Amino acid sequence: MAKITIEHKNIIESRLQAGESLRTIAKSLGVTYQALQYHRRNWGCIPLKKCTVSGKEHASWTGGEYIDRWGYKMIRAPERGMCNPYVPEHILIAEQQLGRQLIKRKEVVHHINGDKQDNRPTNLLVCTRSEHRKLHGQLEQIGYKLFQQGVIIFEDGEYKL
Repeated sequence: MAKITIEHKNIIESRLQAGESLRTIAKSLGVTYQALQYHRRNWGCIPLKKCTVSGKEHASWTGGEYIDRWGYKMIRAPERGMCNPYVPEHILIAEQQLGRQLIKRKEVVHHINGDKQDNRPTNLLVCTRSEHRKLHGQLEQIGYKLFQQGVIIFEDGEYKL
């Protein structure tokens, strides 16, 4: 991480005046946003205005979608009235096909080909949790059979065809 000194003050302030965000400046200097805030406070700089821009007008807007940590595409759908306005895309597509919302604790959406990014209606199956477990169990059994037949091998710590 780079060291921020008083010599950086004029550079940082001029970049802020030019309209660059503090986060972008911090990233380019190899320091955290919080570190720049700390130094600006110690240098007696004028505090930055709070951001009042949100949604599509915000500099960090990504179009209302992102990939979550499990690999599912999340879509902004605040009209559903949930605490989190983002919903997995495959759920929205399945609900659109059904013409109703899924029953929360009872229904899940299964990706037939196993690709979490493939949200075509033909690749989605609405089923109960127990049916979903059975489907994954069947895939596991088929995998073991293919392993026993030598179609799948285990090499260097992973399964390969």
